[in-house]
Amino acid sequence: MRSLLTGLLVAGLALLGGTQLVVPSFLADRVAQGLQGSMNGAAVHVQLDAFPALRILAGSVDRLTVTVSDVTVDGLALESLRLEAVDVRLDVPGLLRGEAWRPQPGDRVTLQAVVSEPAVAALVRERLPEELDVDVHLQAGGLELHGRTTVLGVPMDLALRGRIAPDETGTRLVFVPEEILVGGRPLADWVAAVLRQTYTASVDLETAPVPMVVEEVVHEPGRLIITGRPRRAG
Repeated sequence: MRSLLTGLLVAGLALLGGTQLVVPSFLADRVAQGLQGSMNGAAVHVQLDAFPALRILAGSVDRLTVTVSDVTVDGLALESLRLEAVDVRLDVPGLLRGEAWRPQPGDRVTLQAVVSEPAVAALVRERLPEELDVDVHLQAGGLELHGRTTVLGVPMDLALRGRIAPDETGTRLVFVPEEILVGGRPLADWVAAVLRQTYTASVDLETAPVPMVVEEVVHEPGRLIITGRPRRAG
């Protein structure tokens, strides 16, 4: 009798272990396939976590993580875009029919994008006039641009210091210049105001694979960390 119970216990543990490996992986692949079409060819990786895994078959997921690599949003190349949803309800029959998963109003979802310094530099050079060539540096305190410009026919050094921040809606990223130096001297306020209006660049996050509302932008040496949440339709 004891050996029979031991055998049943071992068989049950083996079944549980196999289910824990197979079910999340299978349904994660279905979620990834459904998302792939809206990612413009970017690589999509999905991970589902639940214990026991059989809960996933009933649509109950503790954590769903989607990682997208090499995606471009309004000209800005993202190193990665990561979505995490907690306490998710999955429509398993819909996934099996090929329907795409989308965050629902009741899901607790966060988004994080990582942008490298070279990607920011490429966007800045694309948006600025061709005659204005600048070096771009991301520091813990913000963004610095150094280059050369011409004032009344005289070449001069140009330096801009500022930060990248969300606009009032959170759906666009904008460069906010805080200091403009020409020839090592700060510009008059009225001239700086004109330049801010002329050269303010923005990135429209409505075009992201998951339209995003930014809550925080952290400047780090060599990269930006952008965190927020999905924009809810309506």
